[in-house]
Order: sequence, then structure tokens, then C-alpha cells
Amino acid sequence: MEKTPAWFERLCAQHRLAAQASALSELLAPGLALVRTGAGADTAALAASRTGGGPDVPEGFVWPSHRGRSLDFLLQINLADLQGMPIALDLPQTGVLSFFYDMDEQPWGYEPEHRSGHRVFLFDAGAVVKRLPAADEDFALSPTALTVHPGLRLPHPFSVEGEHVGDLLKAQGVPWSDSDEESYFELVAAVAAHHAGSGHPLHVIGGHPHNVQGDMPLEAQLVTHGLSLGDGTAYDDPRRLALEQGRDQWQLMLQFDSDDDAMWGDSGMLYFWILRQDLAARDFSGTWMALQCC
Repeated sequence: MEKTPAWFERLCAQHRLAAQASALSELLAPGLALVRTGAGADTAALAASRTGGGPDVPEGFVWPSHRGRSLDFLLQINLADLQGMPIALDLPQTGVLSFFYDMDEQPWGYEPEHRSGHRVFLFDAGAVVKRLPAADEDFALSPTALTVHPGLRLPHPFSVEGEHVGDLLKAQGVPWSDSDEESYFELVAAVAAHHAGSGHPLHVIGGHPHNVQGDMPLEAQLVTHGLSLGDGTAYDDPRRLALEQGRDQWQLMLQFDSDDDAMWGDSGMLYFWILRQDLAARDFSGTWMALQCC
């Protein structure tokens, strides 16, 4: 980043990290905040960015299911709404990105069989011709419009990148102490809230994830190669070392927070991930999703 943003300098000073502001600003990554803007989206135009109700789909759409139950529609994003906004994701310029999840079972993503508990589709916006009703009204989110706001995010301390922030700064000759670790944790939350709005849910496209628990890219790599994380034995599997080389290929597409309309576990978040090569190929069939909560 060429120049440290003034708002970021202020937040660093407020959290006792003024001396580290310039170095920390180099770690900021663009992420787009999604804000739910009230009811009435059920009457929105086809293919509009919105949450809840039922999805807008093309002819021939087959509703995805998990263990015999139809997945619930979460939200759709008209990619034309993102044009001109900075984001470190190779998303198409047009189309409708649509997200589904089993809101009844709420699979965590720790087991290979959980992969059918979510789906992501990319529809040609011009081919979207109808709006379907919700698969299960008992689990349907309230229809709300979505607005998009550009923002920046820091690596979360619970991620691999965040764990090494102190080492990275010290290698540059920037002062860093144990007390700075706690200050950094507070700063990450303040930066995330800066664009979403204080107290607002952290619904975000791209950028660094705001972790509730541990690092996710390695989990994605292990589960999508058939290893189970439920009992933790995947980390001792002899295949782990080879698989770990591919963790950097995973990118966060969407972070969907708990809010007044939906609760993921105990006030947790949903995180949808995709491999860089799959995104470049516009192939959304191999995505991975994690639920993290306290």
C-alpha cells in the first residue's frame, strides 16, 4: 500500500500501535462489506443482490440437497454491483453468484460428507428467468436488499498469517512485544468494524477472514482430499505434509455472519472458500464451507 490510510493510522494510535501503523498497513487486503438494507427484497428485480426468500434461477435449475433435504437459499450477489471496487478475487464481471446451505443440520465442514451441505452457483444474469419459493419456509431468511461497500481487512490472529505478524514486523526492525499481540487482536476487530459499521454483522466478500476459531485453508485442503477433522486425526495423517503445500491456493469468497435473522451455531460465522484455479475456471463445484463459533 503506497500510503497508510488516515483512518487506519487513527485506529492504530487508539490501540497503542502507532509505531507499527505503516508496517501493518502493508498487510491490509481489500474486502467488500455487505449490508442488509431492510425488507422488500422479495419484490426486487430478478438477479438483484439480496438475501432470503427464494433464489432467482435459470430454466433447468436443479435444487441442491444434502442427505435428502433441499438446501436453503442464503443470498445472491449480482457481480455487476462489484465493478470498480477493489477486491483480491478473480470474480467474473457479470453473473449472479448464489449461495445455499443446510440451515437445519448446519454442517460444520469438518467431514468430507459435509461438502454436500452447501453449494455455490454462478448463473448468467441474462439467463435468470424466475424466482423460486423458499425450499423450507421454516428456515427461510427474511428477504432483504444488499448494498456493497469497499473496505480493508487485516489477517486475524487465529489465522496462520495473523500468527506470524509479530515475526514479520520484527524482521523489518519494527518494535513488537507481547503486549502488542493483545493490541493487534483489538485492532483487527476495529478495522473489520470500520466499514461494516460498529456493532453490525461482518458480512464480507473476499479479504482476510475474521476467524472465530483456527486457520481454515489447511482444513479446506485436508477435508476436500477426504480426511476427517472431526477427531483431529487428519493432522497426524501421513498425507498431511504433502497436502499442506496447497493451503495457499484457497481463497475466501464469502463470510456470512450471524445476525438477528440467522444464527450459525453459537453466534458464529459461515465461510465459503474456493481454490484459485477453480475460480479462474469459473468452476464452483468444488467449494468448501466452514462454520466457526465460540
